[in-house]
Amino acid sequence: MKLSLNARAALVGLVGALGALVLFRSSRGSAPSDPDAVVPRDSFLVATVDLAELRRSPVYETVLGREASKRAGATSLPTRALGMANLAEACGFDPLSRVDKLAVAVPEEEGDRGDFGVAAKVQVTREELEKCTKALGSQHAGDNRTHDVGPFAVIEDPGGRKLGYASSGLLVVGKGSWFDTMLAVGAQKKPSLRDASEHVALRSTLTGREGWSKPTVLVTALLPRSLRDRLKKEMAAEEPSGDASASIMAGVLGVSAAGVAIRAGAAGENLDARFELVCDSAESCTSVQKLIQRKRLEWSKDIALRMVGFGALIDSLDVRVEGTALHASLSTSANALAAAIDRALRFRAHKTEEPTTPPPAQPREGAHEGERILARDAGQGAGPAQQAGQAGRAGRDE
Repeated sequence: MKLSLNARAALVGLVGALGALVLFRSSRGSAPSDPDAVVPRDSFLVATVDLAELRRSPVYETVLGREASKRAGATSLPTRALGMANLAEACGFDPLSRVDKLAVAVPEEEGDRGDFGVAAKVQVTREELEKCTKALGSQHAGDNRTHDVGPFAVIEDPGGRKLGYASSGLLVVGKGSWFDTMLAVGAQKKPSLRDASEHVALRSTLTGREGWSKPTVLVTALLPRSLRDRLKKEMAAEEPSGDASASIMAGVLGVSAAGVAIRAGAAGENLDARFELVCDSAESCTSVQKLIQRKRLEWSKDIALRMVGFGALIDSLDVRVEGTALHASLSTSANALAAAIDRALRFRAHKTEEPTTPPPAQPREGAHEGERILARDAGQGAGPAQQAGQAGRAGRDE
């Protein structure tokens, strides 16, 4: 999403003022350094990304175009998409390239609707902060409010966007009361992710096997019963179909928690993924298993997917059910997957291009006048003389 000029100016002002605030004020209290330390217990969805590890994967380079951006002397695609290219130019480095670990926390729907928070462990030196502050200036920060919240120096703009930075290098970005909750968790005034028993259990299952203790990406989501009950009522209000799809959808709505762990894999290694679903009943998990197996069969028969290069990934999909738990896994070459994604993206870009008007057909050398007229009409449509002739013939036919 591309930010407006006003939003970019506000962001630049926020970062510049925050840099000055960190430089000239000392944060109070003990500052956490792990992004997970500010994730609230009541989060609906929690995603943790080891960006330092993810950058080693050829899939990251393909999807985000990092290498292409380097060759062009530009900042990364995410930085440009967020409208932070000017900030990167002023600071002399790509801000997102300094993030080691990232955590995203989303509250339940019943809470702060539409709000979410991001916490990032960033590697920025004092000298770099000074350079950013001097380059950006503080002329846009006059309307921003600054204050301390525990170990965090916080700056808030008139639009309600908030940034908090701790001396440990932990940056928290958010809006509304959810941001305040995250800072309270960081100050150990509210329960954190480690107190969320369902998240902890699901994450332990995903990371418990050998070699999975530190996945590149780890996502867990708790599906509130209120949300699932509402969807079930909406489905019941619709005309019942009476086919197997209704039973499968009911099984999907019987999933109470879901998680995925991904090892991105560097060049020459494999990309591996593990999925875990917790169901209300064994029947619900079996219904989901049937849905996945049906989709796998459809994809495996799709010649286009195989020609692009996704065949090995599809064939590696394994799904099994154990009681009220569903386990699934994928594994394929990171290089091969990156190449397949690249082909798919280039094909999609080609399909979305506007079709160009074909050039007029050229008559062959030595063609008589009739062939020349036909060639002209084939490329540009019938001319006035031909249209008149066609009208005359139509009248005679009548």
